[in-house]
Amino acid sequence: MAEPKKPNVLLRILDSIDMAIAPTILVIVFVDVLLQILSRVLPGNALPWTLEVGEALLGFMIWFGISVAARNNNHVSFDLIVRRFPHGPKKIIGLIGINLFIFYLGWLGLATIELLLHYQRFESRTTILQVSMFWVRLPILIGCITTIIRLAIKDYLVVTNQEQVFVSGEYRE
Repeated sequence: MAEPKKPNVLLRILDSIDMAIAPTILVIVFVDVLLQILSRVLPGNALPWTLEVGEALLGFMIWFGISVAARNNNHVSFDLIVRRFPHGPKKIIGLIGINLFIFYLGWLGLATIELLLHYQRFESRTTILQVSMFWVRLPILIGCITTIIRLAIKDYLVVTNQEQVFVSGEYRE
């Protein structure tokens, strides 16, 4: 009997987006930090906007990183608890952990939508560059959505026995 086809297309799309965006953000952060250092070393060349750019890019890096970590099973999970159970219940407990993470990210995503709407309603802007805070905080929502998608696919693959739940370097069923 042929193994069922895994829903790889969406994961490949997310991976290619991550691989396109992550190096770009890292280069921009490097240039931003370099400019910040030079502006502090060279007298009369203060570049206060580099701090705002760095803060915004840090948010992008963190939330893209969470999505990638979920893909690679490097996110915080219940490994210490799961290790203590017999082989049989490990799959169920692993699925509970995945679904709790999905639930938390869903709640965080909804709270972020409220925050973004607040920023739009009051036209909140950064101090120096006057960029809308909507764009500065949008990576939180994007990260929640992409991580939920990755975890939902993982949940499906584990339930249909196409993938094993990963625990601390060991695969388990």
